[in-house]
Amino acid sequence: MLLQFASECVSQIRGIDRCGYSADGVWAAEPTALACVALAAHGERTAALRLANQLADAQQTSGAVPANSEHDSPAWPTSLAILAWIAAGNDRFQENFERAIHWALTTQGRTAERHSQVGHDPTILGWSWAPETHAWMEPTTMFVIALKAAGLGDHVRTRQGVRLVTDRLLPTGGSNYGSTLVLGQPTLPQVQSTGLAVLALAGEANIDPRVELSLRYLEENLSPATTTASLCYGLLGLTGHGRRPPYAEALIAGVAERELHGKPSAYKLALLALASIPDLSWLPTRREVSPV
Repeated sequence: MLLQFASECVSQIRGIDRCGYSADGVWAAEPTALACVALAAHGERTAALRLANQLADAQQTSGAVPANSEHDSPAWPTSLAILAWIAAGNDRFQENFERAIHWALTTQGRTAERHSQVGHDPTILGWSWAPETHAWMEPTTMFVIALKAAGLGDHVRTRQGVRLVTDRLLPTGGSNYGSTLVLGQPTLPQVQSTGLAVLALAGEANIDPRVELSLRYLEENLSPATTTASLCYGLLGLTGHGRRPPYAEALIAGVAERELHGKPSAYKLALLALASIPDLSWLPTRREVSPV
């Protein structure tokens, strides 16, 4: 049953010319990159190359890939474009890949001094949603995942990113947009952010007890009522730690049936196609490059 739903998701993605967050939305880099990775993971190389070319066309001379076709910034989806070009497995994207890596390694969120009313360490370097703003959890997780896939897992920026992700896990497990305290009050975890966080930490020899607590949080909070993106990222994170739940197939099938009967969203269909894979074989890898 799950293979059937995954195949239907891939088939619908293949038929979408311009990927957006919704069927009638503007072209956006994040769903395009995720769709490219999903298509490549399911053997649809020709369709994946078409989307990889769209990302290359959108790339700026700086190496950045803007979030959508209407604005030049922000460019946090550059991380996902890196993944897509690796997944496409074609030498024609070598220059795009190298310029994106250079941009990723030379771009950082703003740091700040530590403050008693802020629970996390704002001095750690990471990546931000928008230029000249504080580093946040989710964009940092995406760059950590992309740089590891690019063979730069030991690079100082990647290690800083891992440190930031770990630092911003909540004391009781899970994570949110990136702060553990606001005005001295603890914040609440979110499934999508937690899934991305533990996915970024997959393979790390991390003994911080909050990692285990975060995995338990995901195990206890995935249900048929969980929204599509959150469910998929939660499952991807658990799968990365060998904790894929036995009910994953039922959860994905239920959500996929709902999404396939509505207006097709390349973003959601791509995530479902990736979450349907029972391991991390969808995550592309490549030999280490020499940062410029």
